[in-house]
Amino acid sequence: MKTKEIIETSLNKIFSYIGVKPEINIEEDDNVYSIAISGNNLNYLIGFRGQSLEALQTLIKQILFRKTGEHIILTIDINEYKDKKVEKLQDLARGFIDKVRFFEKEIELPRMNPWERRQIHIFVSEYDDVESESIGEGEDRRVVLKPKKKEKKKSKKEFKNKEE
Repeated sequence: MKTKEIIETSLNKIFSYIGVKPEINIEEDDNVYSIAISGNNLNYLIGFRGQSLEALQTLIKQILFRKTGEHIILTIDINEYKDKKVEKLQDLARGFIDKVRFFEKEIELPRMNPWERRQIHIFVSEYDDVESESIGEGEDRRVVLKPKKKEKKKSKKEFKNKEE
């Protein structure tokens, strides 16, 4: 059975237990699978802060590993929840980046799950004057934004001394 078929069969089986029939669209690019699920009244499949969605994604990954013996990279999105979440996270990050720039000191963001932290790190990496770092352990792990340290320009005298 192909990976795409395993994903579709597994999702349909799970959804039949729950009693929903959403539309499932599976795209594959370089062995990375993107699964878009759409339908009415699917908020409970997303859950509080996306926890049910993450659990569904983990469950499908486990099913795939057991059936294929391979770790397959996949993302599941329900009713474009993750796309909307990325926009909200970027708006949040923009506000904190402005504060870091203004006060020139590090600022701690609220705790986030690994996917949310990764989205923040990716977004902040586009800025030249601000950097991000994850701190903390487990559920209390969060992102800290801080101004990048400016490199001092070396004077001609310092540069000559290093050459000698």
